[in-house]
Amino acid sequence: MVPGTSILHPAKGAAPGADPITTALREQQDLSAVEQFAAWHDNHATPGPHRLYRNLLPAAEPAPGQQYAFEVDLDKCSGCKACVSACHSLNGLDPDETWRTTGLLVSDDWRHPFHQTVTTACHHCVDPGCLNGCPVLAYDKEPISGIVRHLDDQCIGCRYCVMKCPYEVPRYSPARGIVRKCDMCSRRLARGEPPACVQACPNQAIRITLVETADLLARHRGATRPRAPKDSAWLPDTPDPALTVPTTLYQTRRVLPQPVRAADRQELHPQPAHAPLVFMLVLTQAATGLFTLAPIAAGPSGGASPALPLGVAIILLSAGLVTSLFHLGRPAGAWRAFLGLRTSWLSREILALGLFALLGCLAFLAAATAAAALPWLPAPAALAGWAAVLCSIMVYADTGREPWRFAVTAPKFIGTAAMLGSVLALALGTLSGAPAERVAGLCLASIASGLFKLAADHRPLRHLHDDDFSPLHKTALLQAGRFGGLDRTRAACTWLGAVVLPAWIAIATAGAAMHPGLPLVRSGTLLAALLALAGEWLERYLFFVTVQPRRMPGYPAS
Repeated sequence: MVPGTSILHPAKGAAPGADPITTALREQQDLSAVEQFAAWHDNHATPGPHRLYRNLLPAAEPAPGQQYAFEVDLDKCSGCKACVSACHSLNGLDPDETWRTTGLLVSDDWRHPFHQTVTTACHHCVDPGCLNGCPVLAYDKEPISGIVRHLDDQCIGCRYCVMKCPYEVPRYSPARGIVRKCDMCSRRLARGEPPACVQACPNQAIRITLVETADLLARHRGATRPRAPKDSAWLPDTPDPALTVPTTLYQTRRVLPQPVRAADRQELHPQPAHAPLVFMLVLTQAATGLFTLAPIAAGPSGGASPALPLGVAIILLSAGLVTSLFHLGRPAGAWRAFLGLRTSWLSREILALGLFALLGCLAFLAAATAAAALPWLPAPAALAGWAAVLCSIMVYADTGREPWRFAVTAPKFIGTAAMLGSVLALALGTLSGAPAERVAGLCLASIASGLFKLAADHRPLRHLHDDDFSPLHKTALLQAGRFGGLDRTRAACTWLGAVVLPAWIAIATAGAAMHPGLPLVRSGTLLAALLALAGEWLERYLFFVTVQPRRMPGYPAS
């Protein structure tokens, strides 16, 4: 037998009696196996990864009334976080940046133990809050695919989209000064490739599907349209889907025990303090109240020339507007904030504050240069200021966060403007030598507004003894627990600055027993103003840091 051959598989092309070297060289030149494998690959004769992943994508592009959406099979999700790792790697995210995460749902009944891992990312909502709230139109919802994209070059880093999104999807990057978010790997989808999370899941728990937007609106907002299948239910113990109508479908064939809760629902996560916004809100609202009471705080000549209180109000307003710029990641683009006027309350707030500043400066100039020429100018400036206060209220009430709802936020912001305006007008009135009867009126206004503000600030604590770990309960727990010292200091400053000291001044000056111009009274009013300002800064800090929104299971706090 010739070496290199066998009975079953003789060497192809080997001549009888050929030497082993010649036989080996002829075998190396035979590429029939390689050619055959290439033909199989070209003809899809063998199941490869491309065909496998292609089955996780829709067969056609969205038709009118449809859009792409994530579909998650809860029965297949094991919580391995392969999707999280793939999303992080493919999109080049920062070390502390996350666009997809996993969480856990558990049974709240010990008699029926149950747990379910959940993977979640951007839901590419039908009515996205991030898009509606952006003041510079830095979001775009593609008309065909329905994917909500963030336009990095348009973003100014105001972070309002983070507050507007119930699911805290946009993530702020301090290094870039902008927010970023999941775009469903739209470039890969355009080439027929699956997103990173879809391709990385070893259990094929995530796929891209097509959804009917009308069905989603019907399910989440109760429109009179056919409802979607019952197996496409939204997750329990999560933000209200009616806010933005998320498109992600969570599928399961198991019967979930009731009640089902997020495993981390009892955790308390202090939110960012947003220090520039704290100063901006307090100072602009104080300027609004002072503008309103400027004629009363004028000197002995009546209300004809309230130059001093108007000047102080302009200083407060200007300081508030300047500090707000420090909250922006890209302040150079702040001039474009009017672009979102149609849908964004933040754009409306900025426009109202700009109008307030313009009319306020005109009123101050008129009071300083021509005392009796334009006595009516402070009134429209004050109206613009109150319009700005209303817009500020809606900026936070429109986020859908329960601790920031209108009924809670409106008394706080209106009370701040009324109380600080009264206390500052009282201090400036004593400095400018206002009559005793006007000082007494300002004392009464300070006391009344101070009591109103104390009641408004105490309202969130009514939920302290709830046991449901709702956002209102968790906010009260933070305000009374971890930040209890600051909250008590806030209350003490408001009591002393807006109630106790003004009451003492009113009693001391009653019947002209003590003239308002005496040094002791002046010192008391200045101390009252400083204490009231300090109390409001603490209250507004707690307003931001203690708010506890509903969250997706396991999603990191923004």
